Amino acid sequence: MRVAFVIVSAALALGACGQQGGAADAPAAGAAQTASMGSFPSLTGASYRLEATVTHTDGTAFPIVMQRDGLKMRMEFKTGEGDTAIISDGATGQSLMLVRAAGRTIAMRADADITGQGPSDPAADWQGELAQKATRTGSCTVAGETGGEWTSSEGGETQTACVTDDGVILSATQNGRTIWQTTAVQRGPQPTSAFELPPGVQVMDVGNLRGVVEQMRQRGGQ
Repeated sequence: MRVAFVIVSAALALGACGQQGGAADAPAAGAAQTASMGSFPSLTGASYRLEATVTHTDGTAFPIVMQRDGLKMRMEFKTGEGDTAIISDGATGQSLMLVRAAGRTIAMRADADITGQGPSDPAADWQGELAQKATRTGSCTVAGETGGEWTSSEGGETQTACVTDDGVILSATQNGRTIWQTTAVQRGPQPTSAFELPPGVQVMDVGNLRGVVEQMRQRGGQ
């Protein structure tokens, strides 16, 4: 189901934020210096807003808007239930999913540790062990931005990512198939409110995101 795929893929991406180890706490300048030395850049060192297209294995593509301020991240997209956003703080490990429908906003604190669901999102894939095994194989330019091309091959699967020295993912492919394509990047401090719970919105604690998605599907008759 498309709704579940979108929600779970976003949760996967944010579940990996801030889990890159010590490099995650490095500032953007430090990330650029690390990249020039041959190590995969930190993905949590810069502040920016980007627009991108994510493509599922069945060819379904959807737009997202991502904002980052260091370890804090916000991802916005649309589902059958309404406008959806997931905000995450890598420093605390907390994530919230916000869904706005029928004129009101519902907030859920969800367990983002879900595997084997939805597409491979590069923000999740290129953290931790995979990034440690990747090698820089060249340079690349996407959306007017220049970055390094990183490649990792294991178990018959080859993944590549175009990443700027300050950690902005510009594109990613899996066995030659594009799964992430950034279309615009705006660097600079992001509004604090983007990473906060909207005033007056209460949070439901949800330990099983799969169950929530199924309940939403049943209510919507999809």
